[in-house]
Amino acid sequence: MSKYMNISSFVLVLMFMLLPIDMFNGFLLHNNINLPLSLGQLYKFIILLFLFTSLLLKPNKLILSLGLVFLLLIPSLFQVFLQFRIDFLFNDIIKIIRYLTPVFAFLFFVDYIKKEFGLGMLFKLVKFSFIVFSLNILLKYVGLGYPMYVHNNIGSKGFFYAGNETSVVLIILSAIIGYNFWLERRFFRYFLFFIFTLFVGITISSKTGMLGVVLTFLFIPMKTSHIKFTFKKLNYILLFSIVIIPALVFTFIKVIVNSPIFLRFSFFWEKLDFVTFVFSHRNVFFDNALKVFYNNYHFVEKIIGVGQTKYELLNGGSIVEIDIADIFFAYGFMGLLLFLTLMLFIIYQAKLFKRTGSYPYASFVRLMAIVLLGISTIAGHVYSSGMAAVFLGLLFSLMYIKENQIETETT
Repeated sequence: MSKYMNISSFVLVLMFMLLPIDMFNGFLLHNNINLPLSLGQLYKFIILLFLFTSLLLKPNKLILSLGLVFLLLIPSLFQVFLQFRIDFLFNDIIKIIRYLTPVFAFLFFVDYIKKEFGLGMLFKLVKFSFIVFSLNILLKYVGLGYPMYVHNNIGSKGFFYAGNETSVVLIILSAIIGYNFWLERRFFRYFLFFIFTLFVGITISSKTGMLGVVLTFLFIPMKTSHIKFTFKKLNYILLFSIVIIPALVFTFIKVIVNSPIFLRFSFFWEKLDFVTFVFSHRNVFFDNALKVFYNNYHFVEKIIGVGQTKYELLNGGSIVEIDIADIFFAYGFMGLLLFLTLMLFIIYQAKLFKRTGSYPYASFVRLMAIVLLGISTIAGHVYSSGMAAVFLGLLFSLMYIKENQIETETT
């Protein structure tokens, strides 16, 4: 057994505990038990350390990873030069690592898939994490956990601390499981899983979670053109389109209207204009940050950014909470170009794989890259999510799975 395989297997085992550790970390933070370095951050750092250890056997990828870190560290180092202080540098590095962890995880999982160690562990990780996540959110119904919105006790984030990151975790994990059901032509299970996932999304009570789940599960059948349909299957699809979808929409509306979250939506709908309601005031935060950008950034800072700490300081300790905007204001045009380049690579590479017909997850990854990019421009906390980072890298790496690998797994 190779050293790489030993390290990879150990890293995967560590990843199984990501969400349970996040739950326990959230419990500590909710009870005001604050450590110098949170348990969640420490555990993610250990995983990151082993990810880099695995990259030691891949010098080109290690150099790429370190190069990306240094590139995003340039604005912070520039601020050190301007201010003659370094106390903010550690926090900036933590934020940079959070943004880049999906990239590191992606590189790790791509190598894992190419080495053909077996896909079973990857999908077991997704299923186990989804079970842990769902049970954690549904603890609300037995009187445990914490609400998403303290006022009126609306929604649930279980024991997780970063409630605004739960929606993207739900979307990523459920999409992978749902797509596997669709790929295996288990259409009834796909439908039942959709209903359950939507129920979890409603329990969270996030517009992003609910809308993201609905869009993802409706787009998957539309975009997976490699699946061949017989006349009998076509009948099922027509039944699903004509009967089940309208019934589902009606039920969804009834459930929402009779839930506490509807009162919250109604309150803000009456108070806000349409754009502000959709963006949950993020458009206002963006306008304010844009004014700060024009008035307080000098020419060099507009190009390379000011780093995370100074960006938050200039904006009164807050951020826009739209990923593409936060990246731009923290890392300037340089950071924005890097982010868009990485996303275009994922979308374009998935498109190339899709054309060959030999990569069954390519169209799915391309779909999810577009959906998540759209969500990140409305709600944020997608590419800066510490909770979702590893799963995001895993999701994008799935496009490298070949048809013969799936056949080997099932034989």
